[in-house]
Amino acid sequence: MQQFNTFPPQNIHERPSKRTDRVIMTDEARVLRELRQLRGHSMRSLGVAMGKSDSYVSQVENGRMDPPKDNALEHYLAAIGGINSKSFYERVRRYRQDRTQTDRDELLEVAKRATEIQVRQILLLAKTILATQGL
Repeated sequence: MQQFNTFPPQNIHERPSKRTDRVIMTDEARVLRELRQLRGHSMRSLGVAMGKSDSYVSQVENGRMDPPKDNALEHYLAAIGGINSKSFYERVRRYRQDRTQTDRDELLEVAKRATEIQVRQILLLAKTILATQGL
């Protein structure tokens, strides 16, 4: 009888995950979403083109994963089609200059994704800040 090397059993919850509960919307993620939509890709079609899942695309675009860098970014952009990393970073620079979204709008965007408990915490923090500044 042949013996096989076996690995010790691992609990899948012990492995580190690239996905986090933190949400950090970067300008790079916003530009990637904009490019995907401009080129007419759904999250699913872009994921297929990259050999990734639509969940991966969603996590990148919604700030749950850091935007790809270096070769991974080149692969992402090639799947979107017609753009290289130099052009991408130029778009990000222009996006930052032209961005009309205010901090208030961004706070509302974050609050939409927050749980009820998180919304209460944000509200309490905001009230505390206003009270300590006499506003």
